[in-house]
Amino acid sequence: MTPRERPIGPDLVRKTIRQAYARAGLPHTRSHLLRHTMASRLLAGGSSLKEVADVLRHRSLNTTLIYAKLDSGRLVEVALPWPGIAAAVTTGRAS
Repeated sequence: MTPRERPIGPDLVRKTIRQAYARAGLPHTRSHLLRHTMASRLLAGGSSLKEVADVLRHRSLNTTLIYAKLDSGRLVEVALPWPGIAAAVTTGRAS
C-alpha cells in the first residue's frame, strides 16, 4: 500500500513538524501546540466553534470548547464579575 492510499498517522505528523521547525531554525515544540494556536487564531478572527471543530476534525463540540478557554479576549466580553468584586470596585474598596 503506498502512502497515498492510507491515512497519515500521528508519527508522520510529528516527524513532518519536527523537520519544518528544523528548517526554520526554531526550537521544536509539540504539534498539539500548533492546533491550539490555529484554533485560537480562528476564534479571534470570528470563526464559530463549529467551524473550528470542522477544521480540527473534532467529532464533538465539547472537545472544541477546550480551545475557547484560550480565547481570553472574547471570554472577557461575556464574563460576569466575581461576586462581591463589582460592589468593591464601585465603592473604591477593591484590593
